[in-house]
Amino acid sequence: MPFIQLRDIPVNYQIYNAESASETIVLIHGLGLNLEIWEPILPFIKEHYRVVLLDLRGHGLTERGDVPLSWELFTEDLLMLLTKLELGPVHLLGHGFGASLAVKFSIEHAELVKSLVLLSTPAFLPRKTVASIIQGRKQLISKGNMLNLAESLVNGIFKLTEEHALYRKIIAGYMAVSPETYFDTFELYGETPVNEDFARLAHPTLTLIGSEDSISLTSNALSSQLLMHSSVVVVPSATNTLFIDQPQFTFERIREFIIDPSQVATDYASFECHVAKYVMQYFNEAFEQVLNKKAVQA
Repeated sequence: MPFIQLRDIPVNYQIYNAESASETIVLIHGLGLNLEIWEPILPFIKEHYRVVLLDLRGHGLTERGDVPLSWELFTEDLLMLLTKLELGPVHLLGHGFGASLAVKFSIEHAELVKSLVLLSTPAFLPRKTVASIIQGRKQLISKGNMLNLAESLVNGIFKLTEEHALYRKIIAGYMAVSPETYFDTFELYGETPVNEDFARLAHPTLTLIGSEDSISLTSNALSSQLLMHSSVVVVPSATNTLFIDQPQFTFERIREFIIDPSQVATDYASFECHVAKYVMQYFNEAFEQVLNKKAVQA
């Protein structure tokens, strides 16, 4: 795999159809993962587009470096990559943390972005929620080993079986990231929330959410800003990794959007149908926490 030097670190990346005049799509993976996560959908994308994949700082084969992690640092890494490869404007396609990074990059460097495709985007994450998730996940770390956390995420959020071709690769991907890097990156959501970013979207934006992804569905339902500035499509029979569960369906929606963003509209009926039970569960749990707190104080 090729590396490209970006300031203090060499970054692992891949480029397909480098000499093609086709539109360029940059794929940005999520927290704890790496560029191998795109294997199921990559054949569809590279058949039609020039494709760039990378391992984010501290992930996969890319070193973390000695600089403190920040949204600005990740954004500058992406800027330098596009500049050195002489690419832009491009379509940014991100998953989870990668989607949040794509949004922030589009705000800071609008001239280098054509459109955004956001997969399983955390559109609304209160600081207390971030802190609670981090606390829970830290308890799964044993002697600096990420294995328990990796298995919990793959079996819970992703719901991949051990027979799936990517199961072991994803486990290995999480274990290649140090706990310090994982949680330092996660804590960026608490330090600088993404909640307000979606009100500033200026590019055509498509958001794809798995119908079984309770976290993303609830997060997006609680963020009216996302619905106002993005077309939202629910992918059937899919979890957080919808591009693994439904790669062809996901690609077809992406291709339709890139060809003509105005033709892709939010299917509100489908969205409301899938999101209702998760939103009610969210508020029921919040209500119970308040009651329990008041009972203790009484």
